[in-house]
Amino acid sequence: MKRKIDQVIENNATLANSGSSLLLNPLTAPIMKSFSTLVICLLVSCAAFAAPLEDAPKGGNSLFDRWAKQETLSISLYINMDSLEINRSSADFLPATVLAGGEELALEVAVRGRFRRRTCEMPPMKLKFAKAGLRALGLNTHNDFKLVTHCTSDEAGRDALLREQLAYELYGTINPAASFRTQLLSVTYVNTADGTTEENVAILIEDYDELQDRLALDNCKDCYNATADEITNAEEVALFQYMIGNADYCNTMLRNLKLMTNEAGEKTLVPYDFDFSGLVNADYASVDAQFGQTDVTDRLLKWSFAADCDLTAATAKFLAHQDTLLAQVENYPGLKKASKREITKYLKGFFRELAKGTIAPAK
Repeated sequence: MKRKIDQVIENNATLANSGSSLLLNPLTAPIMKSFSTLVICLLVSCAAFAAPLEDAPKGGNSLFDRWAKQETLSISLYINMDSLEINRSSADFLPATVLAGGEELALEVAVRGRFRRRTCEMPPMKLKFAKAGLRALGLNTHNDFKLVTHCTSDEAGRDALLREQLAYELYGTINPAASFRTQLLSVTYVNTADGTTEENVAILIEDYDELQDRLALDNCKDCYNATADEITNAEEVALFQYMIGNADYCNTMLRNLKLMTNEAGEKTLVPYDFDFSGLVNADYASVDAQFGQTDVTDRLLKWSFAADCDLTAATAKFLAHQDTLLAQVENYPGLKKASKREITKYLKGFFRELAKGTIAPAK
């Protein structure tokens, strides 16, 4: 049996090095009970990348829709982790296989991000699923996802991932019509180079094209330096970033923000990447010294627009959601009681400021 496993892994490595699009499944080979089953699986894997990749209609359920039905979904990701580590600084994709809910899907994986790809034990990843494999499951072809991985393998790393997922869900409560959907995953990473495994939580962020289709919005190209009066939710996003203590974004250069537009030309911001926020309070997070921040929990209202920051409407909206947001923290599954207490105290401090009307843009 070991010879079979070694042969499959060797074939995968040979194909990856040769640039072939064929993916031999590293998971299925060791557990095959018959030659016919092996042949079927090989044919499915070959078809996944050999089939034409022209876009099919994007209607119907997506892979994200299917996976989002569970609170936490368990998947196994089979990839040559040694090669992934070597490719930390490149954009090259590597062949991989995902097993989820008894279904196998061929995909390609690449390292993404800036800070975390250089410093974290497990680099953040791009997941690009084979469209033919999605079609075979009756799904649409939204196939590009971001995977937010753990930075450290200890309890602190797991806690930081859960806190970041909570931040996404909190903004989803504030503005469900302009937020990324995310799904918490329990991932078993299987290194096809030596068979070793590692398990941790991760966050799956929906395909950006799917976000656009779902919200009936388009990516706003060449929209740098948009004015506040052009953006429907500029104050709301700024106040949310203040609430969670996040200074790691830029309105003018659209860092960690997507700017989208509808047919009428109205623009909407969609924030993401909250790991440097005070709510997450990750060990590796750094401060924005330019604005005098000395601790990541220090709040800054960053407002780079020429127009004055009028928080009247946004304040009313956040106060109306106060009980709901605090209940989300209290009822969040998997988060330690100590973390819930810390986050609740942090958010209550925000709401006290909000009620007093003392929040103003940082200078």
